[in-house]
Amino acid sequence: HARLTEATRAAVKALGLPLFAPDEAASPAITAVAPDRVDAEKVRSVMKKRFDIALAGGQDHVKGKIFRIGHLGFVGDRDILAAISALEATLVELGYESFTPGAGVAAAAVVIAKSV
Repeated sequence: HARLTEATRAAVKALGLPLFAPDEAASPAITAVAPDRVDAEKVRSVMKKRFDIALAGGQDHVKGKIFRIGHLGFVGDRDILAAISALEATLVELGYESFTPGAGVAAAAVVIAKSV
């Protein structure tokens, strides 16, 4: 789970998306993303409709402000790489241009490859 946490966080950083929690408080279960230039709920909607990938939303005071990528339980390298790839396509569709396409997948792949 630590490897998947690291890979997911590296990917999100490479996409220029702000993380909700700092690295020292990273959860082994989920990576929470607090996008500031794209709507979190639109990201969740496109991911579900186009790629059949469900991202959790925020609760209470962060409802509608964050989305969460799960990496605990029956989740493997392929799942994270697929989710990050779909996230990149979703960001492009939503007009988010603050990243180089492929950067998130590349960042995640580096983390995954170094621990094989």
